[in-house]
Amino acid sequence: MFKFHKLALQNAKPQNAKVLLFTLVSFVILFALTYLTLIPMQTSIYNFVMSMAMQQPIGKALFVLILTILIPLVVIIFVAYPIIAGTIYTIDKAINKDKTNFKDIFSVFKKGKYLKAVKLSLFTLLFIVIFMAINLLLAKLLNLGIVNLFTALQGPISGADHALAISLTFQIVAATLVAFIQSFIIWFMIIVVINYTVAFIKKPENGAWTSVKNGFKGIKNGQKTWFKFFLGILLLNLVVIILANPVSQLISIGTGGISQNVATVLIYIVTIIVILVRLFIYYLNILAIIQYYNHDGQKFETDSKQTSKVSKSVTNTTEKAKSNATEHKDSAQEHIKSEGSKLKDNLNNTEK
Repeated sequence: MFKFHKLALQNAKPQNAKVLLFTLVSFVILFALTYLTLIPMQTSIYNFVMSMAMQQPIGKALFVLILTILIPLVVIIFVAYPIIAGTIYTIDKAINKDKTNFKDIFSVFKKGKYLKAVKLSLFTLLFIVIFMAINLLLAKLLNLGIVNLFTALQGPISGADHALAISLTFQIVAATLVAFIQSFIIWFMIIVVINYTVAFIKKPENGAWTSVKNGFKGIKNGQKTWFKFFLGILLLNLVVIILANPVSQLISIGTGGISQNVATVLIYIVTIIVILVRLFIYYLNILAIIQYYNHDGQKFETDSKQTSKVSKSVTNTTEKAKSNATEHKDSAQEHIKSEGSKLKDNLNNTEK
């Protein structure tokens, strides 16, 4: 389940700290770009809503709103995805035990790669929109089912002891379950995007559509290992979900009766721990996805099994060698005896 995670860490071990730092820097750049492009959009949405509420002409406000919506899309297509592809390229180099440099993050902006990366970014944007729509629909259906279930159980719960605690527990468990089910779609989307990005950076001369097809082939590879690998990714992500939802909420509730200063410090500490764990698990999953694609999902044996096989092979070879030596020795002795017997008979015949 976690074999590809272990293999990826082992392969990238000499450069893990450096690659993790490069990855964090790229994420900071992407976060800054996203934040800076979303600020104008928030302002334009507010102005548009206010213009409608006050029954003022909305033509100018609508134009500004459309313009501010297009700005993040342009940044994603022409800047964000090439940086993501460069980060994946850097991680791929580390896994393949090639030396990595900070400039590798921006390697996709080179001539001959950039235009194809822009085509892939357009497909990625469309792909994300489709999957986010599916994810939103799934969340609506799950929440509807949970609300109906809670409504049906509200009568028995309200009459039980510790009704508030039971109700709160139900809500926390339900929210965690919804987040976990949604992660199926999110991580499947991430795997496909990383797969065709790796296919692109390995063979940029191929077209964008060929890279996309190779990305899907990385899942359907005929090795019968993908489901177990995918389950490992989901279980690691479940750790993040549990820390971010139930644990954080319970700590917030548990610190309600203590000093607000102490409670604030504890919440900050928990938040930092959750962020660090989230970053590490996301980094580990990305490593494993790239390693799985590079390995084509093929099964491999652990070092202990390989060592055992080698030792067995050596033992068998040694035993065969000993057996052959013994057979040769016995054969030689029989040959000597036979020749001695013939020589003795010849001497007897000569004497006669």
